[in-house]
Amino acid sequence: MKGKRLLMIVLAGVLACGITGYGAGKAVGPKLSGKLIIWSWGAGDEKAAREDMVQIFQKEHPELKITHVVLPTADSVWDQKSVAAYSAGTAADIMQMSPDYYGMMTKYWENLTPYVKRDHIDLETVTVKGMMNGYTRPNGKLDSLPLLANCFVFAYNKSLFDKAGVPYPTDKWTWDDFAKIAPKFVSGTGVNHTYFMVNHWALRNFALICKGGQPYTKDFSKALVDSKEVADGLDLFGKLIKEGAIPSDEAQKTMPGEQLFVAGKAAIYLMGGFEISQVSREIGKSFPWDAVLPPKTSSTGKNINITFATGYAMNAASKNKEAAWQFLKEACYANNAMAKVTARIGMPANKKIAETVYAKTTYGSVPNAKYLQGMPTSQLNLFGGTLATAGDLWLQMWQYVTVGGKTGTEAQQKYFPLIEQAFKKLNIKE
Repeated sequence: MKGKRLLMIVLAGVLACGITGYGAGKAVGPKLSGKLIIWSWGAGDEKAAREDMVQIFQKEHPELKITHVVLPTADSVWDQKSVAAYSAGTAADIMQMSPDYYGMMTKYWENLTPYVKRDHIDLETVTVKGMMNGYTRPNGKLDSLPLLANCFVFAYNKSLFDKAGVPYPTDKWTWDDFAKIAPKFVSGTGVNHTYFMVNHWALRNFALICKGGQPYTKDFSKALVDSKEVADGLDLFGKLIKEGAIPSDEAQKTMPGEQLFVAGKAAIYLMGGFEISQVSREIGKSFPWDAVLPPKTSSTGKNINITFATGYAMNAASKNKEAAWQFLKEACYANNAMAKVTARIGMPANKKIAETVYAKTTYGSVPNAKYLQGMPTSQLNLFGGTLATAGDLWLQMWQYVTVGGKTGTEAQQKYFPLIEQAFKKLNIKE
């Protein structure tokens, strides 16, 4: 009887640990202590979400003395202060980052691969599919863990589609379908001009890959923007702007793109997950609207997309690495309460919360689940961090076509040698 009683006590303890560790989504780890300093960025709702998330972690780990600093990104405040802190050796134990830095700060960050192996974590099963893209360097070093990501949908005004006599788009549409229907929405002049689509700042990324092009090789050793596919993508958007289906940069200065859509002056808006809440409030009941995934690329048969993401890295010089690692795990996937806070401002990396709380949140008639659909075939922001110089040249290349009226081939002849040279100067394999 004593043996059975002892067994029941042990089982009860195991079940209790299981309920706490998994049902609540809180990771079980070594005993923690000491100070932990966290630096995040954000303003407004984003800042509030970061603060609430850290407060949850602090409440669940009273043994830690946490200092949390949230800096704005506006006016390069984050960039300047974080770079200065890294250089001076005063960076926090945990630093927010973006995977599209492409290794720019990797020398300051702890390699998390040994921690993942030690704790037997399969990150692909506990995070949203596609969420881990960009966090591992070409040499296998895991720089950081994801916090959240946002990709895009094509929101459309049903009333303008009805007026144009065009069937509503579906997730099966292609870029050829997109180009074919564009002229049917163009009408009026000046302030009365109605466009097919808003000239969104992210379109230049889509232009590069919409016809099957790629910006560079997977190991970043060579630029690929001289391909026919890239030229075709540039020509597509150059033509649509020239024909008035998409406003030129100059024309859109009279009314921001978001407002063109809200005012019923454009049928389609490239809507990021980071802005759907605000834009849906602005639309209100002005017109019925819905959203689909960006068109499919004919060469792959897949809907393309662009991801903007952020996560947290552990400072390699941290004096409290176990506490830092615990925070990284909980912010990423192992604390459901923290993930629910993150879901207020984007798609959380935590797969369970992303596929339930986040996915079921609806704006207008569009559920966040549509963004989840876009993640598996989405590409990380093409030019950031270390690739910023090449990105600036790509912007000039885009403008050479969309503002200067040149062809994609002409743009390649002028700018590819410069982009190629920029890539030769890179060293981001480590």
